Amino acid sequence: MDFLDKQLAQEIVDRTMGIIGKNINVMDNRGVIIGSGDQKRIDDIHEGAVNVIKQGSGYEITEKEAKNLHGVKAGINLPIRFDGEIVGVIGITGSPEEIRSFGELVRMAAELSLQQAVLMNEIQWDERLKEELVSQIIHSQGKMDPLFLERAMRLGINLDLPRIAMVILSSDRKKTFTFLKGRLEKDDLLLMQHDRIVILKRMPSAQSANQVRKLAEGWVDSYKSTSDVYIKIGIGQQHPGLTGLAMSYQQAEHTLKAGQKLAPDKDIFVYEDYYLPVFLLTASNMGLTEGLEPYYTRLKARDTKGELTESLRALIDTNGDMNSAAKMLFIHRNTLRYRLDKITEITGKDPRKTTDLLHLYLSFLNNELE
Repeated sequence: MDFLDKQLAQEIVDRTMGIIGKNINVMDNRGVIIGSGDQKRIDDIHEGAVNVIKQGSGYEITEKEAKNLHGVKAGINLPIRFDGEIVGVIGITGSPEEIRSFGELVRMAAELSLQQAVLMNEIQWDERLKEELVSQIIHSQGKMDPLFLERAMRLGINLDLPRIAMVILSSDRKKTFTFLKGRLEKDDLLLMQHDRIVILKRMPSAQSANQVRKLAEGWVDSYKSTSDVYIKIGIGQQHPGLTGLAMSYQQAEHTLKAGQKLAPDKDIFVYEDYYLPVFLLTASNMGLTEGLEPYYTRLKARDTKGELTESLRALIDTNGDMNSAAKMLFIHRNTLRYRLDKITEITGKDPRKTTDLLHLYLSFLNNELE
């Protein structure tokens, strides 16, 4: 594996030259210059580096010796090692007597830069693998092959821990992703999709849906205090096993969709508050809502002033309590009664009857969720 690439080599060159004020060359494990203060030398073979790689030790070149070598100037060339292997060479241009004192420090700095780059690459690779596993989990049917389980074990992911799915929409996903990542705990899992962010949040056994709601509210409040970025969060229920995580994700996704349609002014939508709308969305995806009568559509077509649909929604919001609905609408109870009679006349359903109100509510939801 080539640990040193041109980008990293040039970063080492630029950083080192800024400190010592001498030209620096970085060669790969074949002696080819891949980073230099003199860009014209890139891709040239450096014979001094070739000697370092063959001998396994540093190589000093005087002005006189440089004249007899190809692509070489006076200076010191030292091996760059990683895991005990020579992976490249760093060369400092100048009189060996002048630069010998800090040559070893330059080599050590190069090795530290390489180690840091490799570590960051490994961390990023592990993060990508974790995201891939999360994607597999939320789209699975609970059946995972041995490779999946082996990867999860290697990455330190305990699949037996209870988790709950959260789906997040934002007008700036990268910024929101960074914000959330800094607030998650060790066993939380995170995935950035093309249009949303998914979190599988570790659920302590005693934690309730309300506590998860409060956690999400804290995130949103903190985020909005420093940013005007749009953010909406849908939260599913906690279910056992990998199948349960996929189910929780579907619930969170449908809850978010329903919440945006029915309560666009809110930021957080919890499945328990949207059970019936989510049930209807699920049924609609299965083609099971085609038989629902379009009562609400029929009502809207005849309601030129919008008073009848407004009254129906108020009755729904107050759980069928006429007194509360009248107060919400700032009208007399008799005015509300008249409007409900008109709704009955148009739809054939009396909203004062529980079963009829349910039919009207389902028709309303079906209309709003389309």
